[in-house]
Amino acid sequence: MDEVTVYRRALAHLRAGEAGQAAAALRLFLQHRPTDTAGRQMLAMAVAGQGDFLSARVVFAELAQEQPGLPDAWINLGNACLQCGDATAAAHAFGRAQALGSDDVAYLLGHGLALQATEQYSRAERLLARALLHEPNAADVRLAYAQCLAELERFDEIAPCIDDLDPALLTLEQQCSLAWVRAQAGRDEQALQLYQSILQAQPQLHEARLQLVVLLERLNRVDEAARQLQQVPVLQDSITPMFRLASMRVTRRQGNAALALSCMRGVCLQSMPQAMRAQLLFETAKCHEQVGAADAVMQSLAQAHAAARVALLQRHPQLCQRDPLGWLAQRLASPAAQEWCTPAVDALPRDPVFLVGFPRSGTTLLERMLDAHGQLQVMDERPVLEQVISLLQQIPGWDPDSLDRALAGLSTAQLGLARSAYWQRARRHVAGSARLVDKYPLSMTRVAHAARLFPAADWLLMLRHPCDVVLSCYMQAFGINGGALAFESLEATAMAYARVMQWWEQQHVLWPTLRLHVVRYEDLVQPPQAVLASLMAFLQLAVEPSQLQFHKAVRERSRRITTPSYAQVAQPLNPGAIDRWKRYRAHFSTQTLTVLEPWVRRYGYEL
Repeated sequence: MDEVTVYRRALAHLRAGEAGQAAAALRLFLQHRPTDTAGRQMLAMAVAGQGDFLSARVVFAELAQEQPGLPDAWINLGNACLQCGDATAAAHAFGRAQALGSDDVAYLLGHGLALQATEQYSRAERLLARALLHEPNAADVRLAYAQCLAELERFDEIAPCIDDLDPALLTLEQQCSLAWVRAQAGRDEQALQLYQSILQAQPQLHEARLQLVVLLERLNRVDEAARQLQQVPVLQDSITPMFRLASMRVTRRQGNAALALSCMRGVCLQSMPQAMRAQLLFETAKCHEQVGAADAVMQSLAQAHAAARVALLQRHPQLCQRDPLGWLAQRLASPAAQEWCTPAVDALPRDPVFLVGFPRSGTTLLERMLDAHGQLQVMDERPVLEQVISLLQQIPGWDPDSLDRALAGLSTAQLGLARSAYWQRARRHVAGSARLVDKYPLSMTRVAHAARLFPAADWLLMLRHPCDVVLSCYMQAFGINGGALAFESLEATAMAYARVMQWWEQQHVLWPTLRLHVVRYEDLVQPPQAVLASLMAFLQLAVEPSQLQFHKAVRERSRRITTPSYAQVAQPLNPGAIDRWKRYRAHFSTQTLTVLEPWVRRYGYEL
């Protein structure tokens, strides 16, 4: 058989996905033409198709050195390095391709994946967004971009990127990626179904099973999570960071924090990504608290916040120069004009109920009680109002230095468009005719914007002992977002609390018709009948028995609760968290207590 026939046969095998037969034919071809560049390149692709990525990398590295001015040579090397798990070398190879002018999808996708793997998420997002513009229907590009959005915690942007992907048309690896990003986008039922389908076909995919365990625990389906975890063999190569995280969470939720802590023995935290390190350390702190080791809790939290800070700045380097509460500069200078208080007359739903409070004040607990009422539906911590405020700020003539002038300048048409935009976005998360409760705690710092758009809204403010609030915020993993910087120490959290509450106290009184009802957490976790009756009367509704059994509905939910309180609100009311801060009083500095003392007194609490 002549060389040309052998070459063509090898090419046909390669295109048909028959990597082994292609490799055999190409080795035969290269016996006669050992320096043939195209043949060597194809052989490297064939052996990579057989899973021998290291051999492929060696060949691609040789070809890149022989043809240093050829972008494709560096792209092939970059992809081979990625397949070998060497993201740093991959990023270097793709950087060489970029310097040679590469800008096609193969380069953009490969470089974006390499930057993701080296935790350079902002740079990765820019490249993957360009790849998506080039090939908006390519599944591998869409999945890579969705994964990057998840790392950047831009969760609301994920669903449009993946919702019409058909798992049946994807490779197994792509199906695993799709299941994970579905979970990140809040498509929990779809994610569960896909994980179950994947694991039914390939039960040995332990990392996918661990992701399923984490999702089930997050949905408060702890027993199911434990059963899935038992199917992962405890072997050295399966004890990944995800295995430790899943094991710790499930074991702690089952009430055995001491056993959960044993999962961290011998762990080298330095060898894992900062975001995963932070998650493991926050979980370690929860376990230490369950066994009553206050000093160990605070030690783990200090390390967790340090890792979270690094992870945050890897994703958003610009945030180190910003005030995490800088938006508080937007405020009214004088009382709202009377004409702003006239309710809108349009075909849109009734103005919502805004449930607000400083984070960890008990808003999730109250939200669950309200959501159990047949005539209310809760939108749980979705930044819909923030998105509409961003639209307002794009209006020509909007004055960022004077909220009074900016709000006064809104025309009837602009107000109508903004109100419509709010409801259009809200309907992505809730459906039905029941009155909407928009639970987004820090909307309390947007009271002027919200009241201008929705003058007939009702406002519910949750209060809790400021020291308990500050401690609880410091103890929580709020994610890798800018707000987390405000909670990286007890002192910083106390100062953030004081700034936010001062803003609220100065601003909400400037809106003369604001309908406000205040609920104290400490009253709500005692027998709550009287407090709940007063609240529901404010909303002009009767108490329903299901509201006092809300924890049962939580355990039956098919959607996750998006806040750190997801586990607590699956339990009956428990006053055990009242005055929790006293167990940690030794860790509250004089400065922290000095900052909080005026607010403790103002809201009727004691130090």
